[in-house]
Amino acid sequence: MINNVGMQDRVLRLTIGLFFMIIGLSVGITSLWGAVILVLGLIAVVTGAISFCPLYKVLGLSSCKSE
Repeated sequence: MINNVGMQDRVLRLTIGLFFMIIGLSVGITSLWGAVILVLGLIAVVTGAISFCPLYKVLGLSSCKSE
């Protein structure tokens, strides 16, 4: 798997993802909005942690610096 998420994008995804997960847990996962926010946060954290975004792959995008 080739990385397509650069360092700045990665930090932003991890930060926003953790924030969304906290908000989702505080709203409560039993509510629809809480669950949706929690899942979006989880997706952001995972894509930031592994430096790969499937949507970027489909769209042909990359935030990694070219060598």
